[in-house]
Amino acid sequence: MEKNIRNAISNLIKFTDSEWLEISKDFIEKKIEKGDFLIEEGEYCNYVSFIDEGLLSYYYLVDGKKYIRGFFFDNDFISSYTSFLTNEKSKAYIQALENTSITLIHKDKLSQLYQKNSKFQQLGRMFTEHLFMLVSEKYEDLLLKSPEERYLNLIENRSNVIQNIPQYMIASYLGITPEGLSRIRKRLTSK
Repeated sequence: MEKNIRNAISNLIKFTDSEWLEISKDFIEKKIEKGDFLIEEGEYCNYVSFIDEGLLSYYYLVDGKKYIRGFFFDNDFISSYTSFLTNEKSKAYIQALENTSITLIHKDKLSQLYQKNSKFQQLGRMFTEHLFMLVSEKYEDLLLKSPEERYLNLIENRSNVIQNIPQYMIASYLGITPEGLSRIRKRLTSK
């Protein structure tokens, strides 16, 4: 599993073997069973996680209704990042949609790495920029694209979403009702 995270990080920044050893000694490997949570609303998020294998949903629960913010797959990084940065309780849930293996690093260990080497600071900045881009793209999609365009974009960029996730969750992610998604799918198959 360490090979997966090393490959993902190496795509962002190159570390020497000794620098990698410095990072990896603080990794924690964890398994999450389908339906279990990485974090729940009201908990503090002290980790950044890398998904070695599996599928997680990131959502908010408002008046008993789930609002899906995103789906995260193999080789994705995930965290309740606002909680991580602010030391406040998470407002989000991160739940396994299938059995999932992750690698975590604690916030304190990451801060220590930032102090030791500017490459680690650069890596932290790259994580933050990546998360910012994900949130910005989602926000722009909701404002600037039609539900059908969002669905087509999802199929094009994340075809595995369609195969592994219940339709009502996809609809929530797209910001539409399940019935609206059904109409879009019907319209597209008739074209």
